[in-house]
Amino acid sequence: MQPIANTTRRESDPIGWMLLITLVFAALALWGFAEVAIPIFDETHYLPAARAWVAGEILLNPEHPVLGKQLIATSIHLLGDKPMGWRAGSVLFGMLTLFAMMRMTWLASGSRFASLAAGVLVASNFLLLVQSRVAMLDIYMLGFLMLGCWSLVAAGTGKAVRPRVILAGILFGLSLAVKWNAAPVIAFAGACIFLGNMRALAFKDARRPLGDMTIYEAFVWLALLPVAVYLASYTTIWLLDNPNPRFHGPVSWQGYMLDLQESVKKDHPYMSRWWQWVIDWRPIWYFYEEYEGDWRGMLFLGNPITMLTGLLGLVGCLWLGLVRGRMDCLMAAGAWAAALALWIVAPKPVQFYYHYLISAQFLMVALALALDHWVWRNPPWRLHRRLAPAFIGASVLLFVYFLPILTTQPLAKKTSFADYAWFQNWR
Repeated sequence: MQPIANTTRRESDPIGWMLLITLVFAALALWGFAEVAIPIFDETHYLPAARAWVAGEILLNPEHPVLGKQLIATSIHLLGDKPMGWRAGSVLFGMLTLFAMMRMTWLASGSRFASLAAGVLVASNFLLLVQSRVAMLDIYMLGFLMLGCWSLVAAGTGKAVRPRVILAGILFGLSLAVKWNAAPVIAFAGACIFLGNMRALAFKDARRPLGDMTIYEAFVWLALLPVAVYLASYTTIWLLDNPNPRFHGPVSWQGYMLDLQESVKKDHPYMSRWWQWVIDWRPIWYFYEEYEGDWRGMLFLGNPITMLTGLLGLVGCLWLGLVRGRMDCLMAAGAWAAALALWIVAPKPVQFYYHYLISAQFLMVALALALDHWVWRNPPWRLHRRLAPAFIGASVLLFVYFLPILTTQPLAKKTSFADYAWFQNWR
């Protein structure tokens, strides 16, 4: 991706503000994150699997790749088998996700406002904060994926192209080695590089997205290398005292994993479909119970303000991309669609809102880019440009209101959930 200049003068890099946003997010993610000392939601699956890796015994949770559970195991090994050890890695990868997304948006758009707005919107969209406070695989997958996207976008600036593309390929492979969900975005990134090269061949004034790097070399680093990294991660299974008897190598193991994924058909009270995620319709109560004398909860729900207006941002980004040639906008909208498309066609019968996690982050980037163009720089109908930061401020205020139910803070009474579950389908 090539940076798109939005102004006639070059804006200064807002990296200091990005670091501040990341640190504030980290403080919120760490705020009482170890107070609930029992497993939250899917921690019931991943903590035993991680402990098995710490002990070097057997392979649990074989339906998912191994790296995410090994990272949780590493955190437990370093910090102890306690809530801090369970969840500290998630906080770290939440921070990396947020910072990578801001850097990626800055390099792609060249806009201070868009990149900082993306950071605030991602940090306050509820989903990233909740996922950064639980020991689940998704945040590790997301962190590697966004770091890879940042590296690839950075390669598009024309500086240190080959090292950055190689790094992107390694990070993409690591993301797949945590969870398969990253595959559509990786494929979309590769398709963009291919189409960019085809465009350069068709139009003499167009340049290749990765400088002098050929399509064939890009294929090696962005397709073959991630697959090699992904498959190599499974060789660690042989290090266990009692590897699964069905494990005969990384390649044959993939079919067994796919069978396990498709075998889960029993209905779950929080199962949902892709269209419900898009409209913020069916959240998940990760936790709600009386714990040590206080009622506490953790609700996996998207910020209603930004998750819904983000759909308008997608439309705006598509228009800017198709009519104005804004590649940054097209790629944000395309990545959102690619990540979502997997779940529209996937044969996995039981799906959950957290499968929208990747799309939700690109949705916030699309919203930030749309706000930057349509409100901050070109306010329509005599609207003042200050409406853009005012909108972001409203999102942050709603985020602050929901913080207690996102972070398992003590609630006033048993029925406090009703203060946040505004609709019956949110309960």
